[in-house]
Amino acid sequence: MSNQELINAGTKTMDETDQAIERSKQVVHQTIEVGTQTAATLKGQTEQMGRIVNELDSIQFSIKKASQLVKEIGRQVATDKCIMLFLFLIVCGVIAIIVVKIIHPNNKDIRDIPGLAPPVPTRRLLYARTTDHFD
Repeated sequence: MSNQELINAGTKTMDETDQAIERSKQVVHQTIEVGTQTAATLKGQTEQMGRIVNELDSIQFSIKKASQLVKEIGRQVATDKCIMLFLFLIVCGVIAIIVVKIIHPNNKDIRDIPGLAPPVPTRRLLYARTTDHFD
């Protein structure tokens, strides 16, 4: 090979190397752009996850308050049911007294109905009234 051929081969190799360097620079530039876009996306997703965590904390707090409220309402309902049961028993007792009075209208003996006080004329006082103690 002659000197000119060597120079041409060297120039050709340098041109190919320059083209490879330019391609590498383009790949590096594209990689930097992709990295920048990825970093921006990652930052946005990190902020979004922070907001989601805050919302989940808020939801958990709301659920805890709601469960306390449901327990309180349950207690109130149980109390209301007890009151309704006692009212029902009282109404049944009154109806039973009315039925007994309807069935035996001329019966003046109150002792037929357990738990009631005796009639007024047959009551006795538990103490005797004396005026000796006041003199």
